[in-house]
Amino acid sequence: MAKLTIDGREIEAPDGAPLVEVIKEHGIYVSNLCYIDNLPPYAGCRTCLVEIEGARGGLQLSCTSTVRDEMVVRTDTPEVKQARQYVLSLIDANHSDRCLTCHRRVKCMPGDVCLRDDVVTHRCLTCSKNYRCELQTTNDLLDMGQDNVEPWESEDRTYYQSEQPEPDRANPFLEFDPQMCIICTRCVRACDDLRHTGAITLAGRGFSTRIAFGTGGQIDESNCDFCGSCIDVCPTATLMEKPNKWLARTEDWVSTVCTSCSVGCTISVGRRGDKSVIVKPDTMNPFSDDQICVRGRFHYDALKPKERLSQHLLRESDQLVPAPLDHALDRAVERLSAVHETHGASSVALLGSPFITNEENYLVRRLAHDVLDTPHLDFSAGPLNDASAGAAAAAFGTERLPADLTDIPKNAKTILVIADDLEESHNVAALRIKDAVDPKKLPLREPARLIVVSARRGELCDFAEPYGGVWLQPEPGQEATVVAALAGALIQDEGIAAAAKAAGLDEAGVLQVSVDVEGFDAATGILKEAALEADRHIAVVVAPNGTGVAAAAETTKAAANIALLLRGKNAARSFYLLPTEANVNGARDMGVMPAEGGLDFQGIIDGANKGTIKALVVVGDNPVMFAPGRARIEEALSKLEVLVVIDQVLTDTAKLAHVVLADVPALAKEGTVTNADRRVQRKLAAEGALAEAQPAWQTLRELGKRLSAKLGVSESFSYAEASDITEEITSKVPGYEPFHFYGYLGWGKGRAVGETPSETIALQPVSVSPTTTPGEGEVALLTGRTLFTNLEAASIHSPDADKLHREDGVLVNQYDAVELGISTGDQVVLRNGSSQLAIKAVLSNTVPRGAVFVSSYYDGGVVGSLLPAENGSTVPARVKLLKQ
Repeated sequence: MAKLTIDGREIEAPDGAPLVEVIKEHGIYVSNLCYIDNLPPYAGCRTCLVEIEGARGGLQLSCTSTVRDEMVVRTDTPEVKQARQYVLSLIDANHSDRCLTCHRRVKCMPGDVCLRDDVVTHRCLTCSKNYRCELQTTNDLLDMGQDNVEPWESEDRTYYQSEQPEPDRANPFLEFDPQMCIICTRCVRACDDLRHTGAITLAGRGFSTRIAFGTGGQIDESNCDFCGSCIDVCPTATLMEKPNKWLARTEDWVSTVCTSCSVGCTISVGRRGDKSVIVKPDTMNPFSDDQICVRGRFHYDALKPKERLSQHLLRESDQLVPAPLDHALDRAVERLSAVHETHGASSVALLGSPFITNEENYLVRRLAHDVLDTPHLDFSAGPLNDASAGAAAAAFGTERLPADLTDIPKNAKTILVIADDLEESHNVAALRIKDAVDPKKLPLREPARLIVVSARRGELCDFAEPYGGVWLQPEPGQEATVVAALAGALIQDEGIAAAAKAAGLDEAGVLQVSVDVEGFDAATGILKEAALEADRHIAVVVAPNGTGVAAAAETTKAAANIALLLRGKNAARSFYLLPTEANVNGARDMGVMPAEGGLDFQGIIDGANKGTIKALVVVGDNPVMFAPGRARIEEALSKLEVLVVIDQVLTDTAKLAHVVLADVPALAKEGTVTNADRRVQRKLAAEGALAEAQPAWQTLRELGKRLSAKLGVSESFSYAEASDITEEITSKVPGYEPFHFYGYLGWGKGRAVGETPSETIALQPVSVSPTTTPGEGEVALLTGRTLFTNLEAASIHSPDADKLHREDGVLVNQYDAVELGISTGDQVVLRNGSSQLAIKAVLSNTVPRGAVFVSSYYDGGVVGSLLPAENGSTVPARVKLLKQ
């Protein structure tokens, strides 16, 4: 630590820290229009001038200066202010500045003609970023209007008499208005250094220098993934969020959690009244920190209020008609209790959801076990996540793994990723892996080496080989085989075998299998080197695909064996299992899984088809969309005597229901969720409920009360607030006890890991299905989550579920397409038996030859009609690809 003096105040700060950050952290204003915290200085705007005693010339840039002991800094002298004013005046001269330097702008209205300059067109009063603009604030604090520092006096004006480039408003998320740009290059560096995307660059030179996307075309034609980091750092209105940009002067901000994936990025939602109008990252989650993806930033606006459920519905004469809440609850209770009394408790089943809060899942479990006395409880993705969690528990003695995701960007030296496309399924997790690999992010330590195992090419694959890693591309469905082969190669090393034996591992459990995959020997070599570096952190990251139970189980087993062979009894601290959806861990912790003798999701569907399950309550789940074998599921649901659905939109599952109870959107919920890192995160309501809709926990509370009275069960559901349920969870759910004391600020920092994990470790036997020879015209059908398609919009078949329309087609390998005579935009048919899907073809090199890919969210999960029900195979389904 160094001691320095700033404006007469004695301050302690880390020796060598950027001076500009230290000044700001201690509440002292310093303008810095081009600086981004925690990145190397650019020193382009020159507005962060300060006086440093003893420095050459006196005035220095605080962004390039570093803290040293006994430093004396002055930020508020007349000389410093004047120097900043002159620098800022040069920036203003090439900006629509008239309001910036005008003392009477508060008296003008947007429609008024500027009385100061007859050539003025655009200015602050007509700008959507008025009063939330960093450049505007800087001008105010430096008194630019009062001191009349204007370099264009007595010379021709530059901005208003120059032709300005047209703004780009062609995409639904982001607006780019280059006439507002001051060439600070923050966006360029944020895109390159924070996001590793490189979609933004400087084009031209000299006075023609400008910011450009891609090769200079429109934003949506570049490789921009619309994360919005450039918006966060832009000091002007050059880069703006398109939705609600004129309403984004918020009344207040609410910190909550994005539930688009299991990373659980914390977000800050700006609102006006009961409406969410803007979303920014919130640093409560230390892993996501200051980054989110397009889903977290822009999907809050995916549906209009009229597209959500605002009334409760009852089935009358084969139609769903609106009904008051009491009538809907009475109908649900009456029919559920009738089935319960007639056919017994075992005829009733419930489905919770990884898309609702812990509190709501807890009440689903209470309703099942304490009121209805049924053991049949699960959710659509339950069997798959149970299989992967069970594999982890068998390997490490617990599924509540102590591995901390924040160790990946901080400490990992070797990273093994097994995922279809982590960039699309868990975007910020992929970003943090890039942080660990990219040497630009790690100037003080050696970057990690990355091994990616994936049949599809994703962005993460491009970060392997250039930085000393490798991408292993197996045939679709053979990922577990390749990972098992890696473990088999490792155990052949005498040192690794000896260490495994010393740790009590039985090497007989390691599958010996040979594979012919390019880069296999290089990957084996990297892992062997990692085994020798016992003091260095390794990360084995597994993100199971959401459609294959057997594939998820076997891949998790094979990956766990790698971790065990490399780190023995400490392997659980290096193994990262990313659930398929946001709150899978929370749902499982709350007990949303079959009790002893109970049926899992597949068993419940089979029971409904056979007639043994008569009634089903579905809370926040949509099995018609999420589970393979769509026709079988629709048939099962249509056979039920009672189907009660609680959801925020009228999904395909809800359309089959007898009673539909309207829930609120995710951003309107209070409660907690437990993310992939097992961090318990607090959700606060950022918007209000629509009309008669209410949070699912309130509906479940009323169902619990009324069913208890009807069935003569003495169970209490007297919760006044969602926090009352949280308090009960902390006293009854293992691992959640500490959160009773944390209060608001603690949520998101603590982890529900529970006791120290068992040291009972074991290598797992891996069973893989052999590849099959495709029939004539057959291709492997791959599916999974994608980045841009919104879940809620897809579940109601909205044509704008993917507003960019990047994912509303089938990806066909470009070489296969040439052989079949298919071009981008052609209509093709995917056929599997009697089921078929007509869809637009998109040529791509991201899918391997002999395979096609369709987003699992496309058109409400219609691809599920081509997928068989779970059959125990790790090999993907095959379909015929036909050109129409």
